[in-house]
Amino acid sequence: MKKGCLIFADFRVDRAGALLWHGHERIPLAPKPFEVLCQLIDRPGELVTKNELLQAVWPNLHVSDSSLSVAINGLRMALGDDSNDPRYIETVTRRGYRFIAPVTVASPSEDEPRTDQRRLVLCSEASPPQRWRVGRANQIETLEGIFQQVLSANRQVIFITGEAGIGKTTLVEMLLERPICRGVGVLWGRCIEQFGTNEAFLPLIEALQECCRERSGDLFLKKLRERAPTWLAQMPGLLDAKERASLQSEIFGTTRERMLREFCELIEAVSSDHPLILVIEDLHWGDFATLDALSLFARRRQKASVLVLATYRPSDVMMGKHPIRLVHQELQIHGCSKELALDRFSLGEVEEYLEARFNDAGLTQVLVPQVFKRTEGQPLFLASLVNYFVAKKEMFQVDGRWHLASKEVVSGNDIPLNLREMITCQIDRLNVDDQRLLEAASAIGTEFSAAAVAAAVDRDLSDVELACKDLVRKVQFIACAGVAEWQDGTVAASYAFRHALYQELLYQRLAPGQRIQLHRRLGERLEEGYGSRSMEIAPVLALHFEQGREFAKALRYLQVGAEHSAKRFANQEAANYLTRALNLVDRLPDHDQKVRIQLLQQRGWVRRSAGDMIGSLDDLKEMIVCAEENRETRLEVSGLLDLSRFYLYADRKECIELAERAVSKSWGLNDTIFSGLIEGNRANLGLYLKGWRSEDAEICRNSVKLTAEEQDLTILMRRCSIECILEYLTSDYRACCAAAARGQNFAKAAGEVYLYVLYNLVESFALLHLGEWKRLKQNTAAALAITEKNENFAARVLCHLTIGWLHAEAMDFEKARLYCEEALTPSTEMNPFVFFLGRTLLAKVYLGLQNYPLALAQFETIQRRIDTGIDMDCTIRPQFHYNLFGYWLEVGDLDRAQDQAIRLFEITVQPPERTYLALSHESLAKIALAEGDPEKARTQVSQAVEIVDNFTLPLAAWRVYATASAIHEFAGDTKKAAMFKVKSEKTIKRLENSLEEDCSLRSTLVAGFSAFRARRTINRYL
Repeated sequence: MKKGCLIFADFRVDRAGALLWHGHERIPLAPKPFEVLCQLIDRPGELVTKNELLQAVWPNLHVSDSSLSVAINGLRMALGDDSNDPRYIETVTRRGYRFIAPVTVASPSEDEPRTDQRRLVLCSEASPPQRWRVGRANQIETLEGIFQQVLSANRQVIFITGEAGIGKTTLVEMLLERPICRGVGVLWGRCIEQFGTNEAFLPLIEALQECCRERSGDLFLKKLRERAPTWLAQMPGLLDAKERASLQSEIFGTTRERMLREFCELIEAVSSDHPLILVIEDLHWGDFATLDALSLFARRRQKASVLVLATYRPSDVMMGKHPIRLVHQELQIHGCSKELALDRFSLGEVEEYLEARFNDAGLTQVLVPQVFKRTEGQPLFLASLVNYFVAKKEMFQVDGRWHLASKEVVSGNDIPLNLREMITCQIDRLNVDDQRLLEAASAIGTEFSAAAVAAAVDRDLSDVELACKDLVRKVQFIACAGVAEWQDGTVAASYAFRHALYQELLYQRLAPGQRIQLHRRLGERLEEGYGSRSMEIAPVLALHFEQGREFAKALRYLQVGAEHSAKRFANQEAANYLTRALNLVDRLPDHDQKVRIQLLQQRGWVRRSAGDMIGSLDDLKEMIVCAEENRETRLEVSGLLDLSRFYLYADRKECIELAERAVSKSWGLNDTIFSGLIEGNRANLGLYLKGWRSEDAEICRNSVKLTAEEQDLTILMRRCSIECILEYLTSDYRACCAAAARGQNFAKAAGEVYLYVLYNLVESFALLHLGEWKRLKQNTAAALAITEKNENFAARVLCHLTIGWLHAEAMDFEKARLYCEEALTPSTEMNPFVFFLGRTLLAKVYLGLQNYPLALAQFETIQRRIDTGIDMDCTIRPQFHYNLFGYWLEVGDLDRAQDQAIRLFEITVQPPERTYLALSHESLAKIALAEGDPEKARTQVSQAVEIVDNFTLPLAAWRVYATASAIHEFAGDTKKAAMFKVKSEKTIKRLENSLEEDCSLRSTLVAGFSAFRARRTINRYL
């Protein structure tokens, strides 16, 4: 193929950009017709056979001649060519085609269109239908004024509202044709009725996908990759397998908030190259996720040369209670949007339309009064009424001039009284075959493939394409919309209804039996055509099989649709799919209640992800009851397991009881591994909430062994949780780190970012106690980067508390306080783990700052929560008692201090938890010395020293050595006192050296240690 641009007549072909230009106007052309054009103009004047074209344009695909005919017809329409009197493409009967216009190569200066000619058109590739655009002068003037603000980088969001057929889309097209919009990028998305509020981000994703196929597709794809990788992940067809895998790893931990933010940033970035108009049509059918994206974009204050034009029908919103009206009102109240409400045409605008249509002032004067009376200025009704007259031959052309068959035509009583009747009459005038064809197409949607229609009406594909071509030529109901290629090699023309009302009314004509049969055939044909990729159109297939009474298939695709929506973090849409699926269960032939149980569990997880904890718990409770009634014991046990874990974040009083019920139910399953996991879960919760029991620890160890060879990610993550608790409670911090690292890998594979951060937090706690603080900072920084990039607030709170604990141990109490106070809010403290960890840490911080009233307030707040029956986590409990001991010692209440030291010893001696066991002995030594019993003090501190000498426990060691030094100094043993002083200093030095050289915590640690030694509370008792 020749390089550079080629010119013929007033057209220019830019093959590098895959664009056809007519002067400065870009002519929309689908990929296959464009490739055919390139093949023809490469050999002007030569015969290019059908076989040559088929092999060049559809390599490795078995397609019929009809596909080539469709491409040629699309080309002729785009070029304004006539097959009977061709200027460009000549048909050589039964052989092929010849390009007959002279072709020249563009000069270098002409080779690329100027930047200001570039447009990103993301609407259909269909050629625009014939229209006579009139009126709306005031609205166009208003929009042009608004667009002037856009050119100054002030984003604008305009809602264009009005009834069906009022001309909302036409108004947008009229604006885009104005000189002010030259060089403006246009993204065009459309909401589709069939999918309603279920298909998350559908119009935006389809718009972005189309953009990648446009002239600047490669550049746009690069920008999409850089600015919005979470959106690119929703378009797997644009990437190869290696790129998809890399992208999935990169976007791990994505949240709905990140997707929304990235969309806004992408649009803003594109608008930095050239002004951008984003059109979103028919938002009365829009999904909730798209509304969220629109709302966020409207509220952002960054400079952006973007005009958003969003259209919807207020009447449909009122009837369907769709949230777009609330979103619109909220944005308008806050000055983030404006409304442009369209009225019907005035008498003058009707006159203008008729004059433009017939170019005859006399005829117009005859028609205007009665046409206006009949249509009341409704634009679509006006156009339909005129078409009705023309179709009935009541108006006809002679020598290029229009005439009325009778002056009584317009006032005739047989004229339909409203728009719907008018469209119905137009449909009735078609032959029966065309009526059946369009009715079948209406069951597909506003856009459809001829291949799907052919299957629905049981006709040959070429016949259907010819019939559709004839309807397009007559400007009746449909327009061309490019070519569709399916997985099975099917290539067929695509079409679109010229207005949604046509599709709606045609669909309403179908009898119930017809609808069932059509939807069933459509579902089967689409399933066959998409083959292994059928899951990509799961919502479409679910709709057809649901309407076609193939409930088992519909249910399966609804489940897939829910999974896809959940991956887009559109949990409300996912829950809608699952609710629809649940409503179908009783319609299955065998009323399979097992399916209902699984759906309830799936919806429970989705609702939990959406933050609807009450709804989630209700679903799981219903699941358990249903499973019990139907003797599905394994599913019942699975539900009880989930419920026992979910209650950790809601009401911990129920956790262990539910876990015990699961254990008792699992005994009859005869599944050693599964039962072992269930018993391990109960024992794990017991250790976690009630404290150490050797029996529970042994059960946990057995569960870990039983599940060692499992491959299921859920089981493996549970196993890692059990391991982490066991190793942490026994102070085997390295084994805890290893288990937590495995858990992070499993959580990442499962896409569970919150669990990933929990495992990261446990590993960080272990590293904190090991004194490996640099590694701790690196781990937490990595987790924090994921949470911040993905705007995962709940997980970010855990990271901040981990960093806060590190700062507290390094005695940077002021910075630790900031981290704690930022993390602790009424909403985050609803999670018991966050509450207990955060409040205990804050108490430690206030003790370090010697703000004893605030420290006491934290302890009292914690105790009030415990008094309600909510158990504290075992990983936090030792820290709580040690800090409370420190408080009572600082304020001089030795009895209460001793109570806490004894309690600390009791809960740490059994595992044994060596860090806080050593600190319990150190605490008891301080109490003994304060009470005047130096011998007992030496005995207790010796036990503490023995523990820290034999294990790597730097957090306890430097305190134990410092206390031992003080006690021996008091006893007059200066040699031992000096020895322990050195050991304490070395331990602090080791912690200091575990940090980067430029880390500020090094200085706070050293200064804090000096202050600790100088103000030791124990000194007052010496």
